[in-house]
Amino acid sequence: MPIKYAEITIMRNLEEESWLSYFKNLIGEEKIITENDTIIISFDDGTITDTKSALLDKKFEFGRKGYQTDYPIYFNKPDKHTLFLQQPVLRNGQMYMNFNDIFKDDPNFATIIKTPSIYNTIYQILGKDQQFFALAKNGKNHRYLLAYDDSYFDKSDIIYFIHTIFTDSYTYS
Repeated sequence: MPIKYAEITIMRNLEEESWLSYFKNLIGEEKIITENDTIIISFDDGTITDTKSALLDKKFEFGRKGYQTDYPIYFNKPDKHTLFLQQPVLRNGQMYMNFNDIFKDDPNFATIIKTPSIYNTIYQILGKDQQFFALAKNGKNHRYLLAYDDSYFDKSDIIYFIHTIFTDSYTYS
């Protein structure tokens, strides 16, 4: 399982931002990414790209959004296994996801400020403990760490999937 890592930064276009979006951002609302904002992905091999300039429609098949989540309960990349959303567990009254396995080799993961987020997620093959995709929020601003299995995803898949997640532009079959 060759896991690769990346960092995601969302650059808010404050000049084009509405007052409502501005105040939502002040109170910590995350789901306010618009087409005016720029999503930058810094891959661990040094490649840096923004999702708009490199976006290709990869034709993933998305399931419906899950209960209490903004993510599809599954997605399928053509000619690959279907990946399913890992449900968080309830621990001391809080929803919890264990990112330690997939991020175990990422030196940045140990030092980040782990923050609850609607975007924190893990995808895996149903019935197996092998994680293929994970997204974890880093601190208060619009910054995230990404882990992905490069035997399943190539960079263009990641660019497409990250853009789809943050712009909520899923197309359902």
